[in-house]
Amino acid sequence: MSELPVTDGTINETLSELVEKTEALTALLISRHGICLGQAGGGAKLNATALAALVAGMFSATKEVANIVGEEQFSILLQQGEKRHIHISLIGEKSMMVIVFEDYSRIGRVRFAAKKMGPKLIRLLTKDKKDQKDAIQDISIPDFKEYALNLIDRIFVIGEDDDATS
Repeated sequence: MSELPVTDGTINETLSELVEKTEALTALLISRHGICLGQAGGGAKLNATALAALVAGMFSATKEVANIVGEEQFSILLQQGEKRHIHISLIGEKSMMVIVFEDYSRIGRVRFAAKKMGPKLIRLLTKDKKDQKDAIQDISIPDFKEYALNLIDRIFVIGEDDDATS
């Protein structure tokens, strides 16, 4: 399964600029369907396909939580770990920016840079709708969803086996 092609590379360049400004590990632009639209930084060590699918699912669940508490949706999610953190923000109506970083003291810089880059990414996404529409038509969403669900199943099955043997 291939990722959605970025026709002119400017999305990746913008994400690279974001990684550089925030000193993040990686930055992704993903669709709400969990398809990786662009990537920069140390993403070679991360499974971008699995991360995109899981973040999209997480954001969908969070939207339902927002509805329960009287909000239409939350525009920013922050996941804080011991060593690594993830900042997720909506970009337009159909995509999300994911920034993975390590130093939590940089959260202000990450939030500021993400807010600044958001409108630029929206312009890039809407710049040439015809090319994007053609590229999206090449991807079978049902096939991708099945692929993503199988990938998620493998992740959790491996995790269960690891837990069972310890």
